[in-house]
This record gives sequence, C-alpha cells and structure tokens, in this order.
Amino acid sequence: KKTIKIIGVVVLLVFVIIFVYALVSGISPLSWGHKQINTPLIGKEAINGYDAVSYFTMNKAVQGNETLSYSWEGATWYFASRDNLNTFKQNPEKYKPQFGGYCAFAVCKGFTANIDPNAFVILDGKLYLFADEGTRKEWLENEFENRKLSHENWK
Repeated sequence: KKTIKIIGVVVLLVFVIIFVYALVSGISPLSWGHKQINTPLIGKEAINGYDAVSYFTMNKAVQGNETLSYSWEGATWYFASRDNLNTFKQNPEKYKPQFGGYCAFAVCKGFTANIDPNAFVILDGKLYLFADEGTRKEWLENEFENRKLSHENWK
C-alpha cells in the first residue's frame, strides 16, 4: 500500500511539473484556445517587449522602451523610437507578427509556444517568430509547406 501511495504521489508530481512547465512556456494545443497575442503569464508585453517595427526597418530584434508603448489587441507593444511607435500605430496589421507572436514552428505542429525574439524571419512582408534558432531553421527547410500548415492550423 505504501509503495502504491508513493508511486501515485510521484506520478501526480510529474504531471504537475509538466503542466507548470507548459503553462510558463506557453505550450498548449491550439484546440484548447489561446490568447490572440502571445503575452507572458504575468504582464501584457507583446514580443517579450521587443519593437515589432525594427524587424522590418533594421532586420534585427531591438528591445523596446517602456516609455514608448502602445496598447493594441489586448497587449502592450514597446518601441525603440517614437518614429517606430507612430509607424506601428498607423498600420499595426502590417507589423504584427504572424500567429499572434507564437512560434510559427509550434503553430505548424498544432501548438502554441513562446518565442525567442532573436529567432525570426520576414517572408513576403510578414514577420514570423520562433522558439529558437533550431526551430527557425527546421521550419525554413520546408518553408512553403510549413507556412501553409501554420496558416491552416491558426484558423
């Protein structure tokens, strides 16, 4: 009896650890629902506080400034310059990341996952973000099919 009880507690503990890890990492099946914009568990920063416009104008991830922020789609967007803030305000749909800023590779596989703001690609004027450089490279190996699956799954 004691062994069974210990096994039960260990199994429960493992499930709790996996659940907490998934929650903190933003990993969940798309079918479970998700926020429209990927924001942290605590806070509302889109793209982990990085400037969405800088990806397009500088082709790199640039940390935004908390004093230059804009609230849109239930998230707070930060910008590195007043010009970038104004550019985003004029056309946020153009600069927002695809799939609400979740990892494009995860969305391709039917999940949401958090991103590394430095792992990105711009294709056809759209910003795609990834969990890390490895998933970015893997997604790009079959970019056409993966992009198609990502968009289908996101619907």
